[in-house]
Amino acid sequence: MDLMTRAEFEELVGDGDGTRVSLFIPTHRVGGGKESEADRLRWKNLLGAVEAALLEDGHEQRDVAQLLAPARELHGDGMAWSHMADGLAMYLAPGWSAMYRVPLELPELAAIGSGFVLGPVLPLLSDQNYVVLTLSQRHVRVLRGSRDRIGELDVPSVPSAFEDVFEPDGPASDSVPRPTASGRSGQAGSVYYGGGSADNVHKEDVTEFFREVARGVEEHLAGRTIPMILAGLPEWVAVYRTINTYPHLLDAAIERNPDDMSADDLRTAAWGLVETRLAQDSARLLDRYQEQLARGNGAATPEDVAAAAAEGRVDTLLISADGCYTGNPDGPAIVRPGRDEDDVCGVVDAAARATLRNGGAVRVLEELPDGAPVAAVMRY
Repeated sequence: MDLMTRAEFEELVGDGDGTRVSLFIPTHRVGGGKESEADRLRWKNLLGAVEAALLEDGHEQRDVAQLLAPARELHGDGMAWSHMADGLAMYLAPGWSAMYRVPLELPELAAIGSGFVLGPVLPLLSDQNYVVLTLSQRHVRVLRGSRDRIGELDVPSVPSAFEDVFEPDGPASDSVPRPTASGRSGQAGSVYYGGGSADNVHKEDVTEFFREVARGVEEHLAGRTIPMILAGLPEWVAVYRTINTYPHLLDAAIERNPDDMSADDLRTAAWGLVETRLAQDSARLLDRYQEQLARGNGAATPEDVAAAAAEGRVDTLLISADGCYTGNPDGPAIVRPGRDEDDVCGVVDAAARATLRNGGAVRVLEELPDGAPVAAVMRY
């Protein structure tokens, strides 16, 4: 699964020359088989609907073909469809494209306009998603999860077992550099001798092993703000905390032997920690919003929020999890944000882009006061 960084979101927020297309479909994690073929067909149908809409808008066939070329290429890549997540998002502009496999249930939807639509993937900016790192000499795992789903990430820079770093039967005191799976060498890729078997090793050796794990994890998560939860025996959790430099490591941990836990066991345990933290953070945000609103420094309607965001006055944008852009149960939905005066979804999405463009924060909450779709805490 792809982990979108704040910088990647910011790359999507501006309007530009030429038409921009945002594509979303739900996908299946199961590699190959009927599910993958169904996903590919859904993607093909969505592209067909977008092509027809663009031609109807008066675009030249050649320009449409060039704009949709990366999405057509993806459709033909059978290997890619066997490595999906819960949802697929793709953004297309003339001469540019970006694709993300995300742990979100996305609508079957395309948006055509002067700017990209962010609404379906905005939950990635909140802390409803998380990473679990299992601390084990036998099987290190890095998993990306949400309330209902969890999946293991492929992180080549992270050693998966003690033997990836240590040679148990080598000389007693030598250290021989070798590249790790990430291709690095030197200290970060050393093979340490004298550790014994994985069942009988010195604490110093395991500490060095976890140091390798930490380097790989922090390399992979660089620039991201997703919370990370440790799962491991209490003594190893304590050791890892002393060497960790990733700033978004949660204080709470799953203090059990992760080798005995399935991915779903880890999801259940992790979500319990995340849910508590989310409830506390949401309560603080809503209290702050109510206080600021009472002082005249908050916005409670889509129109007021959009105006404040465009002026760079939004500190934190609050969006209801009910969200917008739910798609069409009868097939692909094509939307054109900004063309309809009553397009609340377009207004909320424009406010989110403006907030991010001006350095503000965006948070998706389960519910906002009075059932509002959006609200804002303003800087001034």
